[in-house]
Amino acid sequence: MRHPKLAAIDIGTNTFRLLIAEVNTAPGQTNYSIKEICSKRTITRLGNGIADSGVINEQAVTRGIKALKQFSRIISRHKVEKISAVATSALREAKNSRHFLDKARAEAGLDIKVISGRQEAKLTASGMLIDMTPPKSALMLDIGGGSTELIFMKGGKPPAVHSLDLGVVYLAGKYMISDPPLTGDLIQMEEETSGKIKSSVKSFKKLFSRDTVCIGTAGTVTALAAISQDIGTAGTVTALAAISQDIRRFNHNKIHKSILTLENVRNIFSTLSGLSSKERAEYVPFELARLDIIVPGTLILLKLMDSFGFKEMTVSNYGLLEGTLLDLCKKERK
Repeated sequence: MRHPKLAAIDIGTNTFRLLIAEVNTAPGQTNYSIKEICSKRTITRLGNGIADSGVINEQAVTRGIKALKQFSRIISRHKVEKISAVATSALREAKNSRHFLDKARAEAGLDIKVISGRQEAKLTASGMLIDMTPPKSALMLDIGGGSTELIFMKGGKPPAVHSLDLGVVYLAGKYMISDPPLTGDLIQMEEETSGKIKSSVKSFKKLFSRDTVCIGTAGTVTALAAISQDIGTAGTVTALAAISQDIRRFNHNKIHKSILTLENVRNIFSTLSGLSSKERAEYVPFELARLDIIVPGTLILLKLMDSFGFKEMTVSNYGLLEGTLLDLCKKERK
């Protein structure tokens, strides 16, 4: 069976991502696998300032369009047959989102679909479970730049989804002002994070059963998984230093389906929140543009796991991007 080259683009609040791949499935089966041909990610900070001004500033528009033009050139080189580009929180909220969408069409040749929080959650859930045995019951977490998606899955269906107005770019812009962050700012960030999560806990937990597991995805989760694998008797700071010596350790096979414990997340937050950006750059193998958002991202995950009573979570290195690709594949096959 011929598998066409497909491309998916995820236009996030913090990061733009491109995936070109073939989607495979065995005859008569519903399980899919992805054969990656090319992938690219660029931190654009599209959502910077939206919480205060309600608009995407021109510098962010320029960064975003530059990334999309680069993506278009890559797509052309690979002779992709179909493209699906989706945008999430930043373009859902910005008053001038049409300005960005028009420029993307005119300058990068891309038609972008702004999806709802519920659509985002469903696509993310389908992507997260690629190469995994579907659990009977799971709370799935996607910590993004502008929002955090909560998806409860049971029997392969999402009976409950909720988009929390809680993103790493927003929290970093509001609380990561001093370097290192002030204790008072960290306390306020923790209070706001806990407050926004609390409103969802009761409605979701009443759906849980004894076999409900936690699965997480997105940049914060996978980055913490990479660090966590080196945390043992050596301690958190030693582990951060060790992993910084070998950035190549951050790879799909080690991250996807790995286990991240609440204890490790708590220890990592305690360490990272006390460091300056220069110290975080020395210890942590992230892009420089991620050095401020890793602290609020870790806090969100810590509060989610703690609030919902999970001592550990399974990490998925797939999510909205792969779910978008699967959705495109299914539509093409129809």
